[in-house]
Amino acid sequence: MQPGGSETDELQQTPQYIPGPPQLPALVKGQKLKSGPYTITVTDEMVARREKENLELYKAWVHEQRRRNMLPEEDADEYIGDFKQAMIRRSFVRKVFCLLTLQLILTICIVAIFMFVLDAQKFMILHWYLWIVAMILFMITYCAVSFSVHARRTPPYNYICLFLLTIAMSYLAAFVSVFYSVEMILIALGMTAMVTIIITFIATFSKFDLTMRAGLLMIFGLVAVVSIFTMIIILLFTYISVLRLLISIIGTLLLSMYLYFDVQTIMGGRRVELSPDEVVFAATQIYVDIVLLYQYLLMFMGFFHDA
Repeated sequence: MQPGGSETDELQQTPQYIPGPPQLPALVKGQKLKSGPYTITVTDEMVARREKENLELYKAWVHEQRRRNMLPEEDADEYIGDFKQAMIRRSFVRKVFCLLTLQLILTICIVAIFMFVLDAQKFMILHWYLWIVAMILFMITYCAVSFSVHARRTPPYNYICLFLLTIAMSYLAAFVSVFYSVEMILIALGMTAMVTIIITFIATFSKFDLTMRAGLLMIFGLVAVVSIFTMIIILLFTYISVLRLLISIIGTLLLSMYLYFDVQTIMGGRRVELSPDEVVFAATQIYVDIVLLYQYLLMFMGFFHDA
């Protein structure tokens, strides 16, 4: 039975090439139904209830088709799940950006300490191998937050992982920064802030949904990572200055795309969106994108400074 009436006029806009949803069998008044050892006679109330059930199934199916296909005539700001409630959505976004702000403040403070305190610089240079420890700590905490539901949702373990990840990432950022002048770092910080604000604004208000093209993003990311590692290996055996420029450009483009994708999953209303319980995971994704973006922009500016 196909739902009818004015209540479903809007639903008729669904493309005809999409197969219809499976529905419950239609009932007719007076129809005899077998239920175990009993025989039930269908009443008007049962017919109306079955029609209502089929209508709800049809509406849910249409909603899912529109969300998956993101038809041009659809509203790009249609939210799903718990994000339909504005209060939940605003609370989630507010918590994510509050955590992100604290992370960035801590990172800036750690970078500033190693930049302006001479003893801290000497310690970092003398104990250069600590960046390997920081990298390992970052990988462990990042994988824990990414792959373990318990690690990223259960207090206080989620905040402990987030704090350790921030410390490790901050040390890595400081280790890179000490090889550049203060002027270059300030320029890179300004560029990072500008790029982050622009991408966040565009990702929030643009109708272009990158979450629908996650496969394309994954392919581009894989190609970019392989290219960067290949050029790094070449730089280990020979010095080609232009390779540094290529690495910084590819890395900046890749991180910009991931930042665009992550912002859209946080804001909601897209094909892919995070659960309101994933505050720590969301903050981690945005934070890593921004700090890595800063490092690639610093490399980009350093190339022209050296040239």
